[in-house]
Amino acid sequence: MAAVALDQYLASVLKSNSTDKNEIKLEAGNPDFDLFTIYLENHNTGIHRYQMDVSTILYIAKGTVTIKSGEKIIQMKSGNVLLLTEGCKYEILSQKPDTVLIKLKFKRGFLYRKYFKDFSCKGEREVKVIEQIVDSLENEHVLWLKNNQITRASQVMQHIIGGYLNNDLFTKALIQAELTTMLIISIRTQRMATPTSLDKTKFEKKTLDNYIDLHFADVSLSDAAKYFGFNPNYFSNMVKAKTGKSFVDHVDDRRMQEARELLAQPDISLREIIGRVGYSSKSFFYKKFNQYYHITPAAMRAELFRQANINLK
Repeated sequence: MAAVALDQYLASVLKSNSTDKNEIKLEAGNPDFDLFTIYLENHNTGIHRYQMDVSTILYIAKGTVTIKSGEKIIQMKSGNVLLLTEGCKYEILSQKPDTVLIKLKFKRGFLYRKYFKDFSCKGEREVKVIEQIVDSLENEHVLWLKNNQITRASQVMQHIIGGYLNNDLFTKALIQAELTTMLIISIRTQRMATPTSLDKTKFEKKTLDNYIDLHFADVSLSDAAKYFGFNPNYFSNMVKAKTGKSFVDHVDDRRMQEARELLAQPDISLREIIGRVGYSSKSFFYKKFNQYYHITPAAMRAELFRQANINLK
């Protein structure tokens, strides 16, 4: 079954479904297939909240989905894969009308730790990567693989689903091999050095600094939290706990650094500087500047001009 035909077939299953169940079971083409069972996420109204009793893989064949798992808000796109451990709780917050969300629910007893440990790991790098993946799954209960629809990993995933629906020879053996291939390609594509490279929902201070560098003029806590995959309250507390400073303090620090650089340029007015660094109130900017540098902006500008031998008189 071709990828495009598969998408169309699954969309037609959703469209023709008249039940009010959250999940639509797809029967395997081979009745003896016992590795996993595939379900489609229905588009019925109501709360779509789950607690997994088996290990599960979510795959977005088409469209976009917003998922909440613990404190994480995960914006999944077409081609994305999400590994969920047994016991993981998650909720489908929203999905577009044309979204096709596929779930591979493994049989009881399937454990990611054992599955990944069975990979042929010959070198230290491979062993380290597998350990990081397993640790991430056991600690976070989810692992987000950000493939897109045109990657080889996504194409293999489509083939896995097609193989499940058909009744060909050696289906289980082939799907097991393809599942391993899909995961290895995903890991390679993401160029994983640490779990954070694979799972962007995990936080790094360097990444936060880079994000603020790009958005300090109009950044908000809610936007930053959404970018990193957390809800705002959790994100705010996490930043404070891991860096010793609040998110607002990080933004103010960056704005003050930018303000100082702009003050050294004689062709930019103070009013323009205030707007450029993200403040709307002159008095509030002055207050922040004095707290940070213990000097007024005008005095700082005069000193910077003096150091650069700039005389405007």
